[in-house]
Formats: sequence, C-alpha cells, structure tokens
Amino acid sequence: MTKEPFFRLNQEPDALNGFSRTVAEIEWLLLVLMMFYLVVGHLEEEVKVFLLGGLCAFASFVMVFHYFNFFAKANVWKLAIETWVMILLITWFVWHTGRQNSLLLNLYFLPIITSSLALGKLTTLLEVILIGTCYVYLGKSGVTGNGLFSLSEGSVLLTWLFPMLLVGYITTMLSNDIYHAFSRVKTSAQTDELTSLYNRGAFMELLEKQLHQARRGGRTFSLLLGDCNNLKIVNDRYGHEAGNLLLRSVADNFRHCLRGCDSAARYGGDEFTVLLPETTAEEAELVAKRIKETLVATNFNYRGNAVSTDISVGVATYPQHGDTAELLLRHADEAMYANKRESKSRAA
Repeated sequence: MTKEPFFRLNQEPDALNGFSRTVAEIEWLLLVLMMFYLVVGHLEEEVKVFLLGGLCAFASFVMVFHYFNFFAKANVWKLAIETWVMILLITWFVWHTGRQNSLLLNLYFLPIITSSLALGKLTTLLEVILIGTCYVYLGKSGVTGNGLFSLSEGSVLLTWLFPMLLVGYITTMLSNDIYHAFSRVKTSAQTDELTSLYNRGAFMELLEKQLHQARRGGRTFSLLLGDCNNLKIVNDRYGHEAGNLLLRSVADNFRHCLRGCDSAARYGGDEFTVLLPETTAEEAELVAKRIKETLVATNFNYRGNAVSTDISVGVATYPQHGDTAELLLRHADEAMYANKRESKSRAA
C-alpha cells in the first residue's frame, strides 16, 4: 500500500497547465524579440522575408500546441518538444543573423530556464549539450582542420557554455526545492494525522481517478467501507487515548493486509475506506474477510488491559454496483450496515 507518496509538481494537472501557459508566453516573447530584430536589424530584404516566413511557421506551431483541442491537455512530453523546437528556432535564426557574433545568441537562456523549472536535470543537461553542439555548428565555417578540437577552441566553447550550465544547475536546484516543499505540503494535506492513511478528500480524488481509468479501459475495481464496532465503548471505558490507539491499530492492519497498489483512507470518525484496483466483487469479499479475521486476532495493551476490536465491512464493485463515486459509496455503506446488523443478531 502506498505511503507518503512523493508528488512531482510537473505531474500535477494544475501545475502542468500553468507551466504550459508560461511556455506559450515565452514562445510569443521569443517571436516578438525576433520580429523586433527584423525591423531594426541591418539585414537584406531577401533574408528578412525568409526569416519572417520561418517565424510565421513557428507561430503556427505554437497555436497548434496550445490552442487546438487535440493538444489542449498539457503533458511533460509536450513541454519538452516545445523547448527543443525553441532551441532549433534560435539556432536557425542566429545562423542567419551573424552566427556566433549574433546579438540574439543569449536567447538560448530561455529554453534552458524553462527546462530547468519544468523538466528536471537530465533534460536540461541534454539541452545544454544540444546548445553546445549548435554553437559549434554556428562557428564551424570559421574553423579549419582540427581547429574545432583544439585547446583554444574548446576553451572558448566551455567559457560560453559555463553560464548556461550554471543557470541551468541553480534553477534546477531551486525547482527541486520547490518540488520537495510542494510534496510535503501535498502529503500533509492528503494524510490523516492520526493514522497516517489518506484522508477523505484524498480518497475521493483517488476514487475519481480510478473511475476515469476504469471507464476508459473497461476495467473493474472494488472499494471497501468499514466501520469499527466498538470505538465508542473503548472511548467510554478507557478514554480517547485508547480510542486513538485502536484507530491506529486498524490502520496498521490495513497496511498488513493490502497490496502495494491498494489505497486505504480514514473516511471519517471510525470509518475507513479501501480502494482495490483490478479486483472483482468475489476477490474484494476475500480481502474484507482477511481484514476482519486479522483484526479480531490482534489486540494491543493499554495500561494493562487487552483491547481489541472488530470491523463491519461493505463491498461495492464497479460497474456492478454503480458507475459513479456516489453510487458505489452508497452501496458499500448499505452493505456495511447490513453486515453490522447481521453481526449484532448473531451476538444476540
């Protein structure tokens, strides 16, 4: 069962959409700067027309990636493609405006900073290598024979690349700090403080994602809704400290009984929920039975008193018992209370 997941900021839909909007603004800024250079730069008319055509093609590329419905959803791969295309555009434009002497050579910092913030170390390093290769290509016409690999030429290349490596490294470190801070905040917001399981809000989020995947892939899954049968009795007899220990005991039991792909949550009070991907109703019933048997066989010592508990569990399976979160939870709730009534009648 998943514990304390690490949330990558560039895997969150809202953050990805924000990154995508920012990249689009950077691309338009890049276009504006290049257009401005075409107006004020001393270029031949034929070159200006040629470059203007290329910029129009790049503008079309940006519009397709950001404003057509087919590419409307932000993805990490899409951001990566856009930064690589930006590098190629800058190289192409600089080639026609002075090569290594071009005033626009520093535009390479834009994709480096973008990649550092959104894509991580490896992609940024690969882009720095690509930019270094482009820089060598831009100056190759002025280097003869083995001059390209001479100590002096290599020193010039490293001197030019060093600021980009430094900017990329520092920006990546800062973004990693943001990622880790975001991960801690996200984990804290989605975790029940007492049991360290998911809380209700996080579980509902996971359930909606599971429903989306099941509808898209035609798969089944089950959920369990469980309720402790004697929490109030334990609280009244031994106090709330003992009741808290009982809830932690139930949470530990879930960790022991569930698979790595399953997710358990404290739904509220003494109620717990479990999400079981790729699990039929029959398999879910076996899981519920294992949880109950393990919990009954387990107890903890509280000030010399052996405290144990039992749990009533209801099962709901998609799509057999409903195709929405509300219907599935309602069915599981009804099944849970039916099991609770049955247990009380047997005890009587």
